[in-house]
Amino acid sequence: MSEASGTGPLGTGAGETDDDTILSVQGLTKHFSQSDGMLSALFDEPPVRAVEDVSFDVKRGETLGLVGESGCGKSTLARTILRLVDPTDGAVYFEGDNLAELSGSDLRERRRDLQMIFQDPQSSLDPRMKVGPIVEEPMKAHGLYKGEREERARELLEKVGLDPHHYNRYPHQFSGGQRQRINLARALSVNPDFIVCDEPVSALDVSIQAQVLNTMQELQDEFGLTYLFIAHDLSVIRHISDRVAVMYLGQLVELAETEELFDHPEHPYTEALLDSIPVPDPRATGTRSVLEGDVPSPIEPPSGCRFRTRCPKLIQPDEFSMDAETWAAVREFARAVDRRTFEADDRGDVRTKFFPDGTPSGRAGGVVDDALDQVADDEWEDAADQLISTFADASICANEEPSYAVEPTIGDGEHFAACHLHREDVEAPAPADD
Repeated sequence: MSEASGTGPLGTGAGETDDDTILSVQGLTKHFSQSDGMLSALFDEPPVRAVEDVSFDVKRGETLGLVGESGCGKSTLARTILRLVDPTDGAVYFEGDNLAELSGSDLRERRRDLQMIFQDPQSSLDPRMKVGPIVEEPMKAHGLYKGEREERARELLEKVGLDPHHYNRYPHQFSGGQRQRINLARALSVNPDFIVCDEPVSALDVSIQAQVLNTMQELQDEFGLTYLFIAHDLSVIRHISDRVAVMYLGQLVELAETEELFDHPEHPYTEALLDSIPVPDPRATGTRSVLEGDVPSPIEPPSGCRFRTRCPKLIQPDEFSMDAETWAAVREFARAVDRRTFEADDRGDVRTKFFPDGTPSGRAGGVVDDALDQVADDEWEDAADQLISTFADASICANEEPSYAVEPTIGDGEHFAACHLHREDVEAPAPADD
């Protein structure tokens, strides 16, 4: 097992930035109310916990990739960092200033150093404006380059690979890839230091994606830019990122250098994401692992590790000492009962399906036998409650939030993994069969 040392907030930030760190995110949290206006005041509803206690640093000049399933909070995190939405808690230090505490003219002045490229290259451009004025708009907003704006806009259009003579064209006259290049030119117009790229190539064809990514890397070298690059395409993340952060249900679960994370993932969720990458070889054999179950609601996320309800390596409670194969069978049975994924016409058939070598011994076996009886009597909810409270809810995964520093296998960069498998006294269980 990888060496681990201590626990604490996932991330490396100490609350300040220095010559090597341009951005330090500390305990950033964003909650949304379920209703607006008077309804939110009348009904005491729990909030939607979109982003929860996220901490990480971004090094100057690097590209930090942020990856995760749709709806995990990537875009909300990006917008909260840029103060497009106000944080519920936490701090965002950019070159010494806490953006979470800035307002008015101070925040406006800081925003010229932080720009964003949005996902949809069409809806993010005003169809009634010509390309030139679109690129010039941030310069006007910040009072920059008076008398030089048209010249600079034409120069930037050329920098991103477009013809400067297209200054007077409208967005609909360009392809999707060209429109995203216009977005890039607009972001560069105020000479920023940091750019958030929110899935900037996901709406583009693969061949166009490569062209835009290469242009972004060339401009990064030329202008000394730092990128926070959000995507759900792992091949894109691997191509452009220096380090990668993995997000699940509003929290970071792993953070490491790109090759380290792709070759030596230390969190079961990261492993599942990597296993889902299609292999472009028709001769390849075997099946890819697929995560079972749905992502829990961000209104009531699971306690402890948020991934535990879908994790194939859930740690068994300390009171039990089942072998890995038996514990895997118990996990699989408990989740199948909770999700009602099988028919329970005959108790014996159910027992044989999940426990062909017999149910566990001791108290664990008694709980399993009771659940088998309840399922046979069509008491699914009671069976699920008993199994979950005895096994899943008693696990360390449900009772402590994990955060461990793991010894890297490749390079000497920091590697963080929010998984209790890296606690020194824990033995990794075998994953349940799909």
